[in-house]
Amino acid sequence: MDRLTTVCRTARCVVAAAAVALLTVGGQANPSLAALTTTPPLSVASVQPAPGEVVGVAQPIVITFTQQVADRVAAERALTITASPRPSGQVARVMPASMGKPSRPTPVGSYSVLEKDRSVEMDSRTIGIPLSSPEGYDIIAQYAERITSSGVYVHSAPWSVDSQGNANVSHGCINLSPDNAAWYYDVVHVGDSVIVQP
Repeated sequence: MDRLTTVCRTARCVVAAAAVALLTVGGQANPSLAALTTTPPLSVASVQPAPGEVVGVAQPIVITFTQQVADRVAAERALTITASPRPSGQVARVMPASMGKPSRPTPVGSYSVLEKDRSVEMDSRTIGIPLSSPEGYDIIAQYAERITSSGVYVHSAPWSVDSQGNANVSHGCINLSPDNAAWYYDVVHVGDSVIVQP
C-alpha cells in the first residue's frame, strides 16, 4: 500500500463520531517502496523508516546525514520522496464503535498509530480511577493500537458490543467488536492516521 501518501486519501483513515461512532477503514493495496533522492547529492547515513518498511503517512521520516548540514532549508528542498502506486481511495469496511462516555470523552483530533499490541493490560489507576471504584478496571485488551501518549487505544471490547454504534460507554478508548478489532489490527500499520471527529 502507498503508505507515504495521506492515509485518508487512500480511505484507510479511522473516522469516529463523538456521539454514536462508526469506524471507517479504507481498502487494501499492495505495499510499495519509497525512493529518496537529493539534489545536489547529499551523503545520507540512514533513513527511517527503513527502505521497504510499510508505515502510515503520519509516521515521521528521519534522515541522518553523514556530515553537518550547513544550510538546513537547502537540504530540505533537495530531498524528494516518492511512493507508488497511487492510492485507490475505496472504503474497505465500516465498523460500529463505542467511544468515551460524556464523563471521559475520546479526545477529538488527528492522531497516528503509535504502536500495536496483540494484547495490553489496561488499568484504571493509570487514569486516576482506583480499582475499588465502580468505574475501576484492570483488564487485558486484545488487538490494541495506541493512538495517544496518554493511553487512548482502538481495541477489542467484547463487553461493549451492544453499545457499539449505539452509545459511547468507554473511558476514552475506541471500542470495536472482537472480529472488527482483529481485522483492523491486521490491516493497520504504525504511522497510519486516525482521525476522531465530533
